[in-house]
Amino acid sequence: MKDHGPAQLICDRLSRNTDAFDRVEYGVTGAFGGFRCESSANGLECRNLDNHAFFLSHVRQLVF
Repeated sequence: MKDHGPAQLICDRLSRNTDAFDRVEYGVTGAFGGFRCESSANGLECRNLDNHAFFLSHVRQLVF
């Protein structure tokens, strides 16, 4: 997802060569450039500056 514009679902090979975290504890909120993510027991939701978003959980993936 970019800072502006709609989120897109892109299927690509996962690169583990980053300094990112593989998972985050419940109740954590973080800002990353132009978007903000919140984790909960339901899953992870991230929104950008245009209020476009994605949601990830063990059960589903949504882009809205």
